[in-house]
Amino acid sequence: MYLLDTNRLSPGWVTGHGSWLDGPLFTSSVSAQELLGMQRPDRETGYRYALPVLDERVTAIRNGAPPEALVRWAIDHEKLSVSRHTDRFPVPRSRLRAESLELGHVAIAVAHSGGHDRLLRAFASRGLRGKTLKRVLSKWEYLRSDVEAVIPLDEEIAAEAVVLANEFIEGGYRVKGTARNTMNDMYVAATSQVQGIPLLTDDAQLKLFYQECGWSVTEKESVFVVTPSPRRADTLMDLKSPSDSREYINRPPWLRSRVNQNPPPLPR
Repeated sequence: MYLLDTNRLSPGWVTGHGSWLDGPLFTSSVSAQELLGMQRPDRETGYRYALPVLDERVTAIRNGAPPEALVRWAIDHEKLSVSRHTDRFPVPRSRLRAESLELGHVAIAVAHSGGHDRLLRAFASRGLRGKTLKRVLSKWEYLRSDVEAVIPLDEEIAAEAVVLANEFIEGGYRVKGTARNTMNDMYVAATSQVQGIPLLTDDAQLKLFYQECGWSVTEKESVFVVTPSPRRADTLMDLKSPSDSREYINRPPWLRSRVNQNPPPLPR
């Protein structure tokens, strides 16, 4: 099995490399969001659109209403805000990026596993138009047919990403585009490490960074196969400074207490 980086999420590429891609393919919710145009690529924050979470917890809130009924409700609710009914949690600051609010990572994973095609189409059409929307819908079809699962960003992966982001800056590596773009790379790498799934990427700069982190990197047909090293408890260092009351060791209580993976109840 492999975790596909955003730049490898391509039906043409997967088809052309099927001879050695054995086992299921996965991707991070961060990569899925980038592929589907959810994030605003030219900004450090903000989303064009996000999906509401439609899973068993919300279904129970709706008195046992079937998921399809919730999809119909969400589609008909034209004034639903981007963030009101999606999952969200803050990611602490790193040397790369200030504290940020991440939206919709559980929602996109749930929509993928539940096959909520109409939901994706309805919400994407509110943030995208014309040819851009058509391309995104085609990419969604590819995700649904060729990718086994979308792995959502969570607090454990975010913790690893903060450590990697600090190491990236301390190593003198160049930030490409916005800090958000590079932080997305750290989220994907952290997903690979936490899940223990080799990562496929073609980013030469990240290849050097991963090697410096002690990860194994091999090359197959112009793509790097990155295998993370075993996680060490001492790498999740205390980031507390004298002028900062925050601390961050693995999954700290202060972060867990603030994480809100459950969206507010849908209106009856």
